[in-house]
Amino acid sequence: MATVSMPPPHPLRRLIAIDTSASQGSVAAVGEGVACVERLPVAMDHARLLAPAVLAVTSRADWPIASIDCVAVVRGPGSFTGLRVGVTAAKALAWTCGSRLVGVSAVDAIARGLRGEPAARPGGKLSIAFDAGRGEVHASELRLDDAGAVLVAAAGLCGVEPWLASLEPGTIVAGPALEKLADTVASRGDLVVPSIDRWYAHATLVAEAALERARADDFDDPRSLVPEYIRPSYAEEPRPGGPR
Repeated sequence: MATVSMPPPHPLRRLIAIDTSASQGSVAAVGEGVACVERLPVAMDHARLLAPAVLAVTSRADWPIASIDCVAVVRGPGSFTGLRVGVTAAKALAWTCGSRLVGVSAVDAIARGLRGEPAARPGGKLSIAFDAGRGEVHASELRLDDAGAVLVAAAGLCGVEPWLASLEPGTIVAGPALEKLADTVASRGDLVVPSIDRWYAHATLVAEAALERARADDFDDPRSLVPEYIRPSYAEEPRPGGPR
């Protein structure tokens, strides 16, 4: 992977950003004038690939692991197993290094990437969707303004057809749900489907969101940061006729 020039760093000099929220994952080392990125190339194999990726980006940045100032991680929504892997690893890394921790919304990270979409314009709408299984999506609706994307409707579970029917013409649709639904969304004809690289919360976008919070001295406690799942696991869901 290439090492690219970056703007002058925030006083947090060395940040590791992790995204394991979808089938496509990535890790980035950002700070001190460079950003080194490592993709997790095998879908849903984040548990095996994450630690080597962290070592790879810190090695290319020439950072000792112990020198990391901040760890940023996607807290959700996303894949149940992927989120557990990423959040657990980020907390362990933060504890080990004595660094700060920032949990980032996948919706925020993806929306940041869509600001560069040719169809993006002030007042335009975004819909960022995650596959919830059972014929449903977990979708957030946002509006673009001069400062970025503003949440319009809180995320919730919805059937695929009602979700599509609710979208205004010209809405930019992104998110990991497009792995299954890109053709269905595009068949409407009046919605915008960006290129596949804009569907995910890439680690560089996670780093951008984390640095924004860091400037406001807004960090998370590793003891209380937990993944934000799309729905409870099957084991945690109430059973018909069972206790509530």
